[in-house]
Amino acid sequence: MQSPLQTPADLLPGRLARHGTALTASERALADALGRDYPHALLESATALAARTGTSASTVVRLFAKLGYASYAEAQREARAEVTALLQTAGQRASVTIGTQRSLQQCVDDALLHDQHNIAATREGLDMAAFEALATRIAHSPGRVFVLAQINSAPVAAWLALHLNMCRPGVHELGAGAIAATDQLLWVQPEDTLLAFSIRRYASGPVKVAQRFRDAGAQVLAITDSPAAPLAALAHQRVQVRTSNASPFDSYTAAFFLCNALVSAVAQLRHEAVSEALKRRDGLWTHFESQLIVDGPAPVARRGKR
Repeated sequence: MQSPLQTPADLLPGRLARHGTALTASERALADALGRDYPHALLESATALAARTGTSASTVVRLFAKLGYASYAEAQREARAEVTALLQTAGQRASVTIGTQRSLQQCVDDALLHDQHNIAATREGLDMAAFEALATRIAHSPGRVFVLAQINSAPVAAWLALHLNMCRPGVHELGAGAIAATDQLLWVQPEDTLLAFSIRRYASGPVKVAQRFRDAGAQVLAITDSPAAPLAALAHQRVQVRTSNASPFDSYTAAFFLCNALVSAVAQLRHEAVSEALKRRDGLWTHFESQLIVDGPAPVARRGKR
């Protein structure tokens, strides 16, 4: 797999420019056609591309091997990412990601390829200073920690809040449960922290909540998919995840990876307190589980042998 942190030279046009002199005549003709219609030319299969450009599938495969791609599928992943990065909604991305004929096995392999790349790109692009600042603030802040996400990011935020609550007191999933988000914002203090998610299509809610925290003198931490996310401008610290996918929908695999790393870091920073908290939690589980399992079916009496 090519490097997760792609520069323009890593993309197909840059590779064609570097390797142009080493190509055969048929490969050169194919390369010219690709250069004129990149990245959209790569959204079709190798067979369809060969037929459209008047060459063979073997020439297509050979060209991409010469250009340094592990496979034609890797080049397609790059092309889809380039196209879908410009499209904001799942509806806009549908024709790009599911408009070509793929087998169900290809769907599985494409999903794996994208998620492997998303995790690797998120890790290699991670601002470690910002990550350490996030973890330290969450671990040692004397105030409360509010976790906020809307729409598709909500499951990731719920997982994060659940596990941070095992690491420290005062963790709240903002807007969840009986208390409305507006009422929770009544009592924001400077020592409090907001950790908010913002993944396209960007919702206005997290931005408004972040502004309320800043107005109160509290810290705003953000997990976004782009520095262009409106929330990014309000964050004191921000880390970024990659969400490219082989389907119309954003992939949250790298977001879960980053949150898993964040929980691990907070637990490490609070290791003694976390160990004690988890012992208490085990005791609570034992107590409440024994109290709750009281109304099960009556045991069946053993029959004596005849």
